[in-house]
Amino acid sequence: MDIISDEVTTNLSLIAARNNIIVRDNLDLTKSTPDVCFTFDKGVVMNPNWGTHVHYHFRLAHELSHILYGDHEAQAVYQFSEYGKRGEELLAHRNAIRMLMSIEMPSSPLTFMSYYRVPAWLENDVTRTYNECKSVE
Repeated sequence: MDIISDEVTTNLSLIAARNNIIVRDNLDLTKSTPDVCFTFDKGVVMNPNWGTHVHYHFRLAHELSHILYGDHEAQAVYQFSEYGKRGEELLAHRNAIRMLMSIEMPSSPLTFMSYYRVPAWLENDVTRTYNECKSVE
């Protein structure tokens, strides 16, 4: 792990703890089992073995976003999908980008995308959020 990764891990853990969200890694899950969150129970099960390209931290921020900012009436359980382009999934992607940039501002949108291995179709959202956060600094 690098320094940025340690800081991101610590901050995501603090966000979860402050909001009474329980996060568990389940090492017994197969490579085909995605991460999942339970909005009513405020729980997240992460699969470190999952065979996705998307970085663990982005996935965790995404799942936390469902609980923190999502419409709990829409769905009680969510499975991570890097291809979720509508509704609650898109909202969680966008909030994950903002959450991670609030922890560690990247040097550029492409640096952020590369580091967290964000799907290419989210480049406009990453760039927009980067520009918004940069103008606040």
